[in-house]
Amino acid sequence: MTKSFSLFLSQLSVVVLLVMLLGCQKRDDAVASPQTITDRVLEDSQFGLFRIAMAYGGVSDALKAGNLTLFAPTDAAFQAAGLSTEASIRAMSKDQVRSLVMYHVLNGRVAAAAIPSGSNSVVTSSSAIAFVNKTTDGTIYINSAKLTQTDISTANGYIHIIDRVLIPATGNLLTAIQANPNLTFLSAAIKRIATSNPTLLSTLDNASATNTATLFAPNDAAFKADKVYYSLAAIESANSQTLANTLFYHVLPGVTFSNQFQSGTVSTMLSGNKVTVIVTGTQISVKGNKNTTAAFVKQADITATNGVIHIIDQVLQP
Repeated sequence: MTKSFSLFLSQLSVVVLLVMLLGCQKRDDAVASPQTITDRVLEDSQFGLFRIAMAYGGVSDALKAGNLTLFAPTDAAFQAAGLSTEASIRAMSKDQVRSLVMYHVLNGRVAAAAIPSGSNSVVTSSSAIAFVNKTTDGTIYINSAKLTQTDISTANGYIHIIDRVLIPATGNLLTAIQANPNLTFLSAAIKRIATSNPTLLSTLDNASATNTATLFAPNDAAFKADKVYYSLAAIESANSQTLANTLFYHVLPGVTFSNQFQSGTVSTMLSGNKVTVIVTGTQISVKGNKNTTAAFVKQADITATNGVIHIIDQVLQP
């Protein structure tokens, strides 16, 4: 064997060894640096609008760190929420978008199987309350959003895909009523009975996410059409106990969002009477015992820190 050929073989061995070492290094890097939640969001085409919100809100790095669970809204979910373009997202302040994005995040790795049955309140990474509900058939909701795909595993947690954008609550049920310009009659009625019968006020003004309620809230037009409570003066002069019984009839125990209702009778929280819920497609209506027709839900899923409000177009009669 010539010296030149031996030198060639020696050099070739070095090259092969370097290639092997580099290949091992790349494989080791791949093992050591798997995808984070942020990486998965960046590469998945169905999260285009969430990517924009994540970057604009400045939380991309936050979703790489620690153990987290992300409830990720798709582009269709953003579009349904009226956030269909980058401009619509940037119309909000960076702080608002940051809070919105982090409202979709829980601290800790939470697999779908670890979510308990029934309705439970959770504190999100934005320090706001959300409500997670697992039904008897295993379907899981967070607030009004349904989990459509679960347990996408990443290096620092899980991603669950949801079909709606989660909107954080800004106050409790009473605060939400008082802030709504279409619920001035209801607000007046609550004030009317507050002293003589404080139970309803205590329920609505409760700061605890463990003592929750669902409220069918008649709008102002519903009160104006009512034979008894047709004006603010009529409310202010109404028999306090009779008015209290009527208002109690609009409150259900626990948190039930619109896509979780099923047709049937439901017991009210404070009166013990039952209302009849009718679900037809996406339309929900509710009928009181003495109502001749059912009241339609005109606006659903107004989330509060201690429950949810569905605005209806009639006053329910027990």
